[in-house]
Amino acid sequence: MKNFLYLLVFVSSLSIAQSKEIIENEFMNKCYFQLGWTSVRFENGYILPNDDNNNKRFYRFTVLGEKINFKIPDPNQNLIRSGHMYDASLRANKDLYKIENLEIQVLKNNKIAKNWTLVTQSKRYSNSTIFLGKKYNENGYIPYTDSLVNGDKLVILFRKKGLESFLKLHLEKKEGTRKPFEEFWLSNDGKKEINFENFIQESIDKLHKDRFLDKSNFHEDRPEDYGSKLIGNRNRHFKGEKYCLVLRKPKKKKRTYDSFIYRININSKIGKYTNSNGIIFMDLKEPGTQYELEVRYKDDPKYLAVYECHTEPDWYQTLWFKITVGIFSLLIFSVTYIFWMKKITKRKRLEQKSKIKMLYAQLNPHFVFNALGSIQGLLNDNQIEKANQYLVGFGSLLRNTLTSSEKETHSLEVEIKSINNYIELEQLRNPFRFRLIIDEKINVHEVQTLPLLMQPLIENAIKHGISNKESAEITLTISKKTDDLIFELADNGKGFDTLAEQKGFGLKLVKDRITLFNQSTKKMKIEINTQSNSSGTQITVYYKSWLKND
Repeated sequence: MKNFLYLLVFVSSLSIAQSKEIIENEFMNKCYFQLGWTSVRFENGYILPNDDNNNKRFYRFTVLGEKINFKIPDPNQNLIRSGHMYDASLRANKDLYKIENLEIQVLKNNKIAKNWTLVTQSKRYSNSTIFLGKKYNENGYIPYTDSLVNGDKLVILFRKKGLESFLKLHLEKKEGTRKPFEEFWLSNDGKKEINFENFIQESIDKLHKDRFLDKSNFHEDRPEDYGSKLIGNRNRHFKGEKYCLVLRKPKKKKRTYDSFIYRININSKIGKYTNSNGIIFMDLKEPGTQYELEVRYKDDPKYLAVYECHTEPDWYQTLWFKITVGIFSLLIFSVTYIFWMKKITKRKRLEQKSKIKMLYAQLNPHFVFNALGSIQGLLNDNQIEKANQYLVGFGSLLRNTLTSSEKETHSLEVEIKSINNYIELEQLRNPFRFRLIIDEKINVHEVQTLPLLMQPLIENAIKHGISNKESAEITLTISKKTDDLIFELADNGKGFDTLAEQKGFGLKLVKDRITLFNQSTKKMKIEINTQSNSSGTQITVYYKSWLKND
């Protein structure tokens, strides 16, 4: 059995007769005007009152049925009334509305169709109906009956014999809808647990018991836009609801097994057209599903009726649940990503530190090689005493170097001590003037620097800058500017071309150490700047943001 949706429709007070005679006069095809003790009723396939019917003397209606009947029942009868009710009584003489004095005039399309005539001179009628097991007899007059075509206009006037009219009814015939529409439905109300096959059988049994199908002409005429109004009952459904939908049979035709064709589109997926007798069943099994039902008459398929609705989603299909899952997933992803990035960053820093240590390890042999060269030079010059002093100082400096190699940074105090030791050793071989200037505001015990970063630069100044120069001088200035620690190394040597490729190994090691250190930290950076000419060389090393927490 195919599942599909139909829209809940018109909930009217249809009275299904419980005998062989079915009441023909339903709610929407009768209209009553109460004139004192006299009732005036007109009947049509479908009657729509206009919104401006608030004048007790003038009323407008749209009728959709072809047949129109005006009936005036005899007074003092028990009448079964269903339809539009109006109290058109005016304050007047008691005999104003007496049926024996009541006259009627009918104008059709602005021409007199029936001139003023006493109601009591009209044709009599007599019928009986059974309502809720009780039989009701009704007798009265039929002052006017007619068949209308689209566009016909009737004006019915009422008056007391010989006086002016006191009631005017204006009726206009319009075409009813040609689309299929729901005229009746049954459901399990979403409460009663019932097998779908059993629900189908119960619904069919009820339809046959009430003898509803094709026994009434009430739905032959309907306004074109009335279907959309009837849909307003509700289009929200819930999983487990079951419905039996009865569609209006083709006008003036019998209902057959292939009178209709329909298809159901589920969640925008187009279905296939299927023949039907206009009794359609549905079983709403799935939550959170959108349905669109398209129904046509097979012999007149150009008129299409479309009904839409949806079943309420389960909790895991709701928007708030999807948003919650999305936020939770994003949170997990973010935490995982942050943890992963921290792990990668930590690994990179460890790699950078390992590379720095490797460079530092390379620096030690470079320093030892140069120191041994200095000692050899002293021995070759037969300066045995100075060579011994150099060896003692070199041993002390080498111990400091080995101690610092295990640390990423050490204090400025230790760095200055190592520099002084090295300067004293070099002055044994080549006397020169060395000046060390330290800003008094700098706490040398607390401020940290990279171990022996300046030593290769000082060595280059000695070996390549002031070598074999009279009045040679090297100045090292340590200062601070805001949060930056600054080392300025100046000599009065011969200078060099800063753009040319340098063959020295020490300067390259310094620059590589600075590059690796900058890659391993975000806040604290080191920059180096070199200026050189024939008057000498100045190298400035900036420890950026190193004094921020000092």
